[in-house]
Amino acid sequence: MSHPTIEDVFLTHLQDAHALEKLVDTALGALISTAGAPELRDLLQHHRELTRAHLAALEDRLAAHEQHPSAPKDSGLAAAALAEGLLARVRADHAGKHARDAYTLVHAAVAGYELLRHLAQRAGDTATAEVAARHLADERATAAAVDDKWDLLLDVSLRHAGVLSAPPPGTTRSLRGIAGGDRQR
Repeated sequence: MSHPTIEDVFLTHLQDAHALEKLVDTALGALISTAGAPELRDLLQHHRELTRAHLAALEDRLAAHEQHPSAPKDSGLAAAALAEGLLARVRADHAGKHARDAYTLVHAAVAGYELLRHLAQRAGDTATAEVAARHLADERATAAAVDDKWDLLLDVSLRHAGVLSAPPPGTTRSLRGIAGGDRQR
C-alpha cells in the first residue's frame, strides 16, 4: 500500500477549491434571484462574476496537472447550494439573511484558498499559489464590501419585517421592559 504524496493531497485540495467555487456560484444564483435590495444584489452579482473567473482559473490549474474537476465533489456541493436556494426563496428577512449567507460562503472560500495557497507553495506549484493569492484578495474584498453594508442591510431587513421605526446605527437601546425583558426571576 502506497502512501499519498504532497502532490496527491495538493491535487485533492485543488479539486476541492473548484467544488467550493461551484457551490458559491450556484448559491449566489439563488441569492441574486431572490435579493430584493439592489445594494446587495449588485454586490452578489459582482462576486458571481469573480466566482466564474475563479472557476476558469482553477480549471486551467487542474489542466496544467492533467486533472479535471471532481464530478462527485462538484455535484455534492451543488446539491447543498440547491438547498440554500430553496431556503432563500421561502424565508423572510431576505437582505440580512442573504448577506449573512453570502458572507459565510465568502469566508469558506477564504479558508479554502488559504489552505490551497500554502499547500501549493509546499508542493512547489507557484502558479497555483499565485492564483490562490489573487482569489483570496477577491474574496476578502467582497467580505469587506459586505462589512460596509451591514447597517444598510439591517435597515432593509427591518423595513421588510414591518419595523417602521428603529434606532439609527450606532445607538444603543436597552431591551429591558420590552417583550418581558425585565421579568424578575
